[in-house]
Amino acid sequence: MSIKCLTMVILMLLPLNFVHYVSDVCAQDNPIVIAGDMEKEGGYLAEITDAAFRRVGYDPKFIFVPWARALSGTIATEYDVLLAAYQTEERGKVLLYSNPIGTTDVILLKLKTRDIHFSRIEDLRPYRIGHIKGSKVNKEFDEAEKKYLKIDYVKDAQYNIKKLLAGRIDLAVEKKERIEQLLKTAFRDYADRFEFITPPLQKNFFCNCISKKHESSYQIIYDFNRGLRMIQEDGTLDAILERHGAPSE
Repeated sequence: MSIKCLTMVILMLLPLNFVHYVSDVCAQDNPIVIAGDMEKEGGYLAEITDAAFRRVGYDPKFIFVPWARALSGTIATEYDVLLAAYQTEERGKVLLYSNPIGTTDVILLKLKTRDIHFSRIEDLRPYRIGHIKGSKVNKEFDEAEKKYLKIDYVKDAQYNIKKLLAGRIDLAVEKKERIEQLLKTAFRDYADRFEFITPPLQKNFFCNCISKKHESSYQIIYDFNRGLRMIQEDGTLDAILERHGAPSE
């Protein structure tokens, strides 16, 4: 057993207040760089990740960039950790996943004036759809995206809302919570012009990811999962979710 693993075992047997103290001290010598897309800055997924890593002695540094860059940079080990990604078969070939840290519904957004309905993905053939570059939905949608869907790629959901308002796209695919956030803030004057198409395309789980090429990939995933379990057990996780109004399951 490595010294680090032995230390973690010992910490499990100590009172939580002492564990917090030791973790803070150790973190000074154990930095870790976490990359996420800009919409997650200041959100519950970043706060959960920060708390879990700090609990087991890491000093997280967050960098927020367009999603495609965060993904490619993590795969290339430019960053240590990719913040909050969905699990897909393609990504699983190059990334290791942590235990889930959150959930989201992936939905289609449209203008209320547009009479658009669908019962299967193939029904979306006639429409131009705005989508985040490098983002995934589910196996069926992702395959259709490659074969026949008309996709306009952007780097952030705000561009899709602007394009919907301008009539440049028919639909936008996005996380429900992200759209709700934007319609309450940047687009609050236009919020009553939009509606979701139900049911959601997919319910996805967010996990943190590390490139399989990273020299410490398995250790970091192991440590993070331990930290996540610790903040679940002492109520820190629930407090973060409540503070952000985030879904708890």
